[in-house]
Amino acid sequence: MNDTFMKEKPIFPLLTSMALPMVVSMLVNALYNIVDSLFVARISEEAMTALSLVYPVQNLINAIAIGFSIGIAALISLHLGAGNKEKADMAATHGMVLSLIHGVVISIVCTAIMPRFLRSFTSDETVIAMGVTYSRVAFMFAVVIMAAMAFEKIFQAVGRMNITMIGLMGGSVCNIILDPLLIFGIGPFPKMGIAGAALATGIGQMVPVIFYLIVYFVSPIPVRLRSGCLKPDAKMALQLYSIGVPAIIAQGAMSVMNYCVNLIFGSLDSSYVTAYGIVYKIQQFVLFAAFGLRDAITPIMSFSYGMQNAKRIREGVRCGLLYTSVLML
Repeated sequence: MNDTFMKEKPIFPLLTSMALPMVVSMLVNALYNIVDSLFVARISEEAMTALSLVYPVQNLINAIAIGFSIGIAALISLHLGAGNKEKADMAATHGMVLSLIHGVVISIVCTAIMPRFLRSFTSDETVIAMGVTYSRVAFMFAVVIMAAMAFEKIFQAVGRMNITMIGLMGGSVCNIILDPLLIFGIGPFPKMGIAGAALATGIGQMVPVIFYLIVYFVSPIPVRLRSGCLKPDAKMALQLYSIGVPAIIAQGAMSVMNYCVNLIFGSLDSSYVTAYGIVYKIQQFVLFAAFGLRDAITPIMSFSYGMQNAKRIREGVRCGLLYTSVLML
């Protein structure tokens, strides 16, 4: 992050330059969710229903990863704005370690509860079996999801939006390519059915992590993950959670809504669950664009707050509201 750039460039062009790559990558990310559903729907209606029933839990995992990582990005940018690089390194290191711990716990818990969770919606054993198969493969990558999101927000915190755009788009494209190959067994690939869809998603989530690691070591950034910052710090952890938990709740509200709607539709007919799952993913185009704006405004506002620059904070609020209004139109 160039301090002069962040301190002196007018907020509106700064926000535009940082928001555009994130909005584009988020829209591609939303597209892969739809393409994923289209390929799964070709397996059977039961497969599509299973995918729709598992999706709220996947969404919740993503909400935890995204929400906590927002805390990481905000805290890194705040300390960089205040000129305290050591604290920024500590925030990045603690954030990454806690994210990995979250991934391990979530993978175990979500895999264990999935059979009972699915039975709360349907008694169709075919749907339940497919849902369990999909979730067992998908949830193995929970640690990867947490690491990818933590790295993504670390790069965003230092203004490297183009890096995260490439990482997100690369993972999405990889997923789209692998979906038909692994689901239907095209060429040398085995025919895995719904498990192939989960594996394609998992591999697609690994691509950004590998890319971020390469960039991290080849092209140094101002913030580093350091072993010297591994000593537990309760105050730092509290700051990360104080920012991350509200973001998790806000992000996770969509999962709760999805869960409740699936309960209602599941009591009527499983085809309603399938249809709602497709419509919900299409609606995410607008939501993901808003998330791209959020990822751009967070480091700008946090950096300005660390500088104690009230004028730039007020300008950031105005520009953020302007962009939000445009998206709503």
